[in-house]
Amino acid sequence: MTVVIEGRARQVRLGRRALLQAVSGSLVAPFVGVDAALGADTAYVDPALVEHFAMLRSVLVESDNRVGAAAILPTARQQIGHIAGFRAAARGDLHDAFLRTEERWAEFAGWLSDDLGDRVAGDWWLAQALTMAQEAGDAEFTTYVFARMAQRAAEATDRDRVLGLARAAGCSGNGRGQVRAFVALQSAHGHAIAGNTAGFQAAVDDAHHLVAGAVDDGGSLGSFCTTAYVWAQEGDGWHRLGRPRAAVGCFNRALDAWPDSYRRERGLYLARTAAAYAAAGEPGRAAAAALAALELGRLTRSARTTREVTAVGSQLTAVFPTESGVADLRAALAASPQPT
Repeated sequence: MTVVIEGRARQVRLGRRALLQAVSGSLVAPFVGVDAALGADTAYVDPALVEHFAMLRSVLVESDNRVGAAAILPTARQQIGHIAGFRAAARGDLHDAFLRTEERWAEFAGWLSDDLGDRVAGDWWLAQALTMAQEAGDAEFTTYVFARMAQRAAEATDRDRVLGLARAAGCSGNGRGQVRAFVALQSAHGHAIAGNTAGFQAAVDDAHHLVAGAVDDGGSLGSFCTTAYVWAQEGDGWHRLGRPRAAVGCFNRALDAWPDSYRRERGLYLARTAAAYAAAGEPGRAAAAALAALELGRLTRSARTTREVTAVGSQLTAVFPTESGVADLRAALAASPQPT
């Protein structure tokens, strides 16, 4: 597994037992004695804890892709409390290192909350992450958090906020190519919401160019923003712009190159592929994609994926009630727990 610590990628070995312990929240205490450390004299804080928490976060990110946010978020919240305790006790450069660690965990907690459908908690955690990043003088992470906020505004179809937050991201720091590509994609979504096809295409082209020229150093900030991710985001934009066939083409290109380990996101983009097929008047393909998405949504316990599949199912049932694939999807949805 690759872990990025203080801007440097490192390889660490973590076995299946360690992964399972991390999911249950039991990895920390036997590994470094966090509980004992928090109750002891805090005049000295071991600098190695910064690397430990970076490693643990990487384990939980990997676990999140496989078992879902519901299993991970309680552990994440617990560890943020530990990190905050060490940060308060540390001084000088070590204090700042813990602050940068805490900001990344806060953003992660926001992501987990969003996937569970708790946007209020997602708002709160991202605000915490932004405050910490600015306090730490972490320009690249500030850029990234503004872009994440823009991404969430796009999900709420708030054009003004998307473009404003994307501009803030662009002004807050340069960042590496994949971070800047992620920012460009938020601008693209803002233009798509506004119906500005030319602006959307220009921003997407910029994102493709930035990703193509990026050096992937393994697990760095924004490393998820690959060519496949850009194709998926372009599909979202074409769907918003009323071009469902163009959206289907982009989604399929993205899914063909999607990493096997990112199962939850595969489920999400299958759900969006289904929505695009439905809008293009292809109910059979829409139902097939939606069924595949629903299965991945169950496996990863993604409320967001299940919610999007449910919306597609309602649309297909209303327009194509007699299609056999639609009937299968309706039955599968009826047997599946619905997100709250």
